[in-house]
Amino acid sequence: MAPRPVTFPVAPPDRIDLPGGLVLQRASTERTAAVVTSVNTSLDHLSPWMEWAAEPATEASIGTFLAAAEELFEQRRDFGYSIVDSATGAVVGGCGLHGRLGRAGLEIGYWVHGDHIGHGVATEAARALTSAAFAIEGIERVEIHCHEDNVRSARVPERLGFTYEGLVVGEEGALAGRPTQVWVVGRAAWVDSPAVPTS
Repeated sequence: MAPRPVTFPVAPPDRIDLPGGLVLQRASTERTAAVVTSVNTSLDHLSPWMEWAAEPATEASIGTFLAAAEELFEQRRDFGYSIVDSATGAVVGGCGLHGRLGRAGLEIGYWVHGDHIGHGVATEAARALTSAAFAIEGIERVEIHCHEDNVRSARVPERLGFTYEGLVVGEEGALAGRPTQVWVVGRAAWVDSPAVPTS
């Protein structure tokens, strides 16, 4: 059974700068069209792993998703971001800190546009989100979950020093019913060694 929804004491920043001119910007319906474009030009890459990418995105579906994300962020329950190229305004991915692990944990999720795979975008986003999570009082654990066969996605927590805990059967979303890798890092381990090479 999933933990009951948690309201966290504070929210992470609305904006988090990444290397290479990218920025995490709090999810907003103002970027609906940009997210639709990014998703629909990456469907071949995303659809094997993301349930929501099984069909093309629409302004209605993405607008509804982003409106919900805005509300959850405001309620300090779940924290969604777009990964944005600060020079062009293009959305090159999405990520978030998801409040489904109970009061002491947050789960990181991410996706990256097909043209930006292999450039460390997901790794840098996850690094920034891990630090943001541990800046919240009471967070002692950050997790990353990915499909058993998603080797590329699993490299992200491995590079960042997360510990592989094993396989579980996913309970919700894109991983429901699928064997799912679980990677974990605790507060003490991250504080002791927050700077891990991405190469």
